[in-house]
Amino acid sequence: MNREFAARMRRWLIWIIPPYVAALWAGATTIAGGNFEPWAPAMIDLDVYRRAAEDLLAGRDFYATPYGKLPWIYPPFAAFLAVPWGVVPLAVAQFAWLFLNVTVLMGILYRLGFGGWRLSLLTTAAVWLVEPVRETLGFGQLGIILVGAAVLDSAPGRRLLGRRILPEGWLVGLATAVKLTPATVAAYNFFSGRRKPGLMAFAWFCGATALTWLLLPGASRTYWLGLVGGNSGINSGIEFKTNQSVMGVWARLFGELSRGGLVISAIVALVGIAAAVAMHKAGEATLAICLAGFTSLLASPISWSHHYVWVVPLAAVLLRRPHLPQPLRLLGLFYCIWTAYAPFKQLPGGEGVERTYPPLHQVVDNIGVVAGVALLVMGLLYGLRGARAARSTDAPDVVLDSR
Repeated sequence: MNREFAARMRRWLIWIIPPYVAALWAGATTIAGGNFEPWAPAMIDLDVYRRAAEDLLAGRDFYATPYGKLPWIYPPFAAFLAVPWGVVPLAVAQFAWLFLNVTVLMGILYRLGFGGWRLSLLTTAAVWLVEPVRETLGFGQLGIILVGAAVLDSAPGRRLLGRRILPEGWLVGLATAVKLTPATVAAYNFFSGRRKPGLMAFAWFCGATALTWLLLPGASRTYWLGLVGGNSGINSGIEFKTNQSVMGVWARLFGELSRGGLVISAIVALVGIAAAVAMHKAGEATLAICLAGFTSLLASPISWSHHYVWVVPLAAVLLRRPHLPQPLRLLGLFYCIWTAYAPFKQLPGGEGVERTYPPLHQVVDNIGVVAGVALLVMGLLYGLRGARAARSTDAPDVVLDSR
């Protein structure tokens, strides 16, 4: 037994080493100005989290941005979760952040059915080859954690501990209190008939937000009243090439933010949630969660290219579900490859440059968003067909096929 356990531990160590080594290199060298040896990553977003934690502990306004620094644009509850990263030395925070993110990424793929050397290989490949993952690690961003919260909370599949400890919905609710975009997953849960997880997410979100109002009333007023007044906290440059949202496309094509762009974004949000609900009722819960996740990015005013970590679980689902309609799979895989490679980043960019793009440049920069919206529409159509088939056969676990 001891020899078997030792052999298992050796295999486990061999499998987990490559993803973490790859993450150390990607985290240190992906962003310009970073360096692996001597260790000096340019994790500018992690620096923002650390600064917010320091301001919170010192009683300062963390929404007051120092000159030349990136702003804190998250709800005030997120500042509490940033505290551990602000009280340790910078290098410790950077190593711990990379370790946490790779662990969550492995957890996502494990939940979706991968294990052993395949889990190690796919995680390493995602770190090396998928631009959103690589840049998330380089920036010290929280995109992997947000995706992990949704997948590990709501997706069916294997669990490391074998059973659920806290009620489903709590993790999505906390993630929504950190950044509002995971709310689409909660909405999908609720409208797909899974009322308890949806309401649980809403309760945890409200609880975290209410607690923050009590502890940080000034910061809460700044954020929430500003949001109600139309100040979303987004920074300038919504037309930049790396903003892969519907609003980004609108700004690049028409050079302004207007009611039209907001209306289209709202329609995309409704279509995306409806697509997730229909796909769930057709028996494809993991694909439904991915559609809900992409909806949050496509409909958000700003979704930088490195926010699209959702390509990892989407690609995993599409590859492991060959019975899905082939048009849906092909479009989804094209979208994953395009987003993972991010060819639009090779285009020139800068203040006002994107508004002067020739037609070919506009196609390259915007086709990914168009493909994402088309995926939601196709998901809705196939989901509705699959849901009707499920009702007609009285088999709620029926799955889509391509016939």
